[in-house]
Amino acid sequence: MIKMLIADDEALVCIGLQSMLRWEDLDIGIVGIAHNGAQAEEMIETLRPDIVLTDIKMPVKSGLEVASSVRKRHGRFPLFIILTSYEEFEYARSAIEVQAVDYLVKLELTPETLKESVQRAVSLLKEYTREEMHPNLLYRSNIQGLRDKFFIRLFNHLFESKDQYLLQKEDLELELDAPAYLVCTCRILGPDTVPPRGDKLVALCTSTIQMVKDTLAASGKGYVTSLDLRNFAITLPLPETDPKRWHYEVEKRLQDMATLLHNYFNVTIIGGVGIGVNDPYLLHESYLAARKALPTTVHQQSFAFFTQDKRAEPDPPLFDFSSSRSEIRRAFEEMDIQALNSIISKLIESLKGQSELLVPATDAACNLLYMATSLLSDGENLVEQIFSDEPEGYRAIYQKHTIDGVVDWLGQFRDGCCELLSSRRQSYKEQVVKNVQEYIKRNLNSRLSLKQVADIFNFSPNYLSHLFAKTAKINFVEYVTEIKIAAAKEMMQRGEGRIYEISQKLGYESAFYFSKVLKKVEGVSPKEYMQNLGSTRQMHPQEI
Repeated sequence: MIKMLIADDEALVCIGLQSMLRWEDLDIGIVGIAHNGAQAEEMIETLRPDIVLTDIKMPVKSGLEVASSVRKRHGRFPLFIILTSYEEFEYARSAIEVQAVDYLVKLELTPETLKESVQRAVSLLKEYTREEMHPNLLYRSNIQGLRDKFFIRLFNHLFESKDQYLLQKEDLELELDAPAYLVCTCRILGPDTVPPRGDKLVALCTSTIQMVKDTLAASGKGYVTSLDLRNFAITLPLPETDPKRWHYEVEKRLQDMATLLHNYFNVTIIGGVGIGVNDPYLLHESYLAARKALPTTVHQQSFAFFTQDKRAEPDPPLFDFSSSRSEIRRAFEEMDIQALNSIISKLIESLKGQSELLVPATDAACNLLYMATSLLSDGENLVEQIFSDEPEGYRAIYQKHTIDGVVDWLGQFRDGCCELLSSRRQSYKEQVVKNVQEYIKRNLNSRLSLKQVADIFNFSPNYLSHLFAKTAKINFVEYVTEIKIAAAKEMMQRGEGRIYEISQKLGYESAFYFSKVLKKVEGVSPKEYMQNLGSTRQMHPQEI
């Protein structure tokens, strides 16, 4: 049973929380009631609850102080749900800082909202516990970050092939089966009361995007992708590509979302809406159209839809990465500092003094930014370091209103990337190989060809093969064979099925081929190996 502690200095509130739900139906037992922060902290140490439902303001110590203190000592357990009578953003920001599961206003609390919040905590508790027991599943804890990178690659047409796209889509368990889709690129503006950078801005934008995700999830399928702190993209399903069938509904949905966010956080949401495409693999076309519509939204402070007429406008074309995309991608992936320096330097030279190219220059800078955050491990933190002296960090690109300003930004980006990547090359390669090895161990039931795994990690097969052999000191195929045969031997030792069943579990095309591989590695057939183990169980003909 899951253990929960309630902490509130008002006795009637504690009684109300105890009786508001049938806790036993949720497999939850209330192990204690604390009436001040110090008492709550002491009970957490002695009772070790899994979930703490605490008031934000209590005598001696506040709920936030308790959560912060416990978090420093015990990590992510227990999970905290914060209650307060004060509907102020500062408290929500503090709750985010201590990684609270939820932030609930007492006056709005109902059995339904409390149950939903507790169930969310229980789900997280189970997920964290599973990660503690199975560390190789830890990569799933960052599933949203992996999905963001997937969509950024899709928006910028960075997949080498459709097969690569399909493999990553399946691995991330993404459902993209609607008749058509579109992309809306959104920007968070204001409020003036929040500084241009710092914790308050991070908390505001993080909370805003999270509410967009919650709102979208409640109204139907779709995906929200964080592009950077103030910018995000929404991928929406459509009944078909003809805008006459969906324009009004999409516009209303976006306006309702913007109104809700303005009322709650006092922010203004603007966005460009792209065209409908009938294949998600073509979302880069919708994303490009949405970016072309974005300048209009800045002027109107609202949402603007891309139309066919805009294609005929005489504006300079957005920067075309199609000719150099693979080269840029390779430079980031392989941390080829010389190539990266050369590519960005050529771009800078082509833009200097060309004031009429301000829009495509800004677009080019944003593309480089998104590629860096998408393709580099911990990419966003890296570019944040590069622009640490800027009031808005790397987001300063959106404040550049002259071609010289964009060129200066690109120069700083180039120099910073090259300097930081030069010190990370070896450790980064080791991490890539480690991630590949963990993926192999998680997917032993698949055939695990070099091409398939390279596609999953967005590398070329030749590059992954060379990197793996050089870093792991064993080639890819030999490593897969070694891991699969080790798993097969464990299965045979435990008596887990017949030989043909074991071969199927390990993704071999036939029991005959599995037997051939095991004999090559161990020098004996599976049957002989099991006999050598001194197995006492009766062999069946099917095991041969």
